[in-house]
Amino acid sequence: MNRIYPKELLIKQLNEYKGILQETIINYLNSLIELEFSVVRDYISNSDRQALAELELYKNIAIYNIYNRAKTFFAKQNGNFIIAEDTGTVKRLGVSTKLGNRYVELFDFNYSEIIPNRWGGEYNIPVGFKTLKIGDISLFQTIESKEIKEAEMGRIMRKLERLYASKNPYRSCKIGPGACWEVDHENEIKEYEAQFQKLDSKKELSDKDKREIEITRKIYNLLLEDLGLKDESFDEFLPDYGLEPTVLKKTLVKRMPNLTIKNNINYI
Repeated sequence: MNRIYPKELLIKQLNEYKGILQETIINYLNSLIELEFSVVRDYISNSDRQALAELELYKNIAIYNIYNRAKTFFAKQNGNFIIAEDTGTVKRLGVSTKLGNRYVELFDFNYSEIIPNRWGGEYNIPVGFKTLKIGDISLFQTIESKEIKEAEMGRIMRKLERLYASKNPYRSCKIGPGACWEVDHENEIKEYEAQFQKLDSKKELSDKDKREIEITRKIYNLLLEDLGLKDESFDEFLPDYGLEPTVLKKTLVKRMPNLTIKNNINYI
């Protein structure tokens, strides 16, 4: 069972490694427990981090550090934040804020004992097995970009042109699969036309859009500072395995041993 271990238990477990681990490493791990800095920061070498990643103790301390530093971080910020913790089988800490009738994500830490698959689903860890996976940290930012918006409109128009030109492969069959294809085809055209119309009609940002950009950018920058990261830290594109991926959303990642940090960008 993956959970947040109490501080006292982590300290007790750490003391059992005295004489096994170097004193500098013991002090480093103790500082993580005391929440003096984020486990993401480069306070140790890559080789030391890779070695520590083989220890379940390090996983438990890292989860404790990320989870509690995030809660402390948002407690210090001015704003109405919605905190979601451990929903069902998913072990996570999610933070969002409400703007009008929509919720805007600001932070997420998923520390479930699961392995993601390439289709966006997840594999559960078999009973009796343990994983050293720390989890996934997700950051979010909303950015205004007319260029990206135009690129998305171009993508939708090309899709519509293909839909307009496509012929029913079951056109000789007026019922069954032929009729189903016609309905699905018409609905898909309407969906993409509605998407295009929505983008085309939006000439200026609304006050809610501007507020979303302001809030997400502020929190994103502060979290980067807390984690010891920069925009340049994210240099690997996480592909979207959807059939029609939108260009209005992009995810960059930074990979560390047993930990992935995602930079989720929403363009408007």
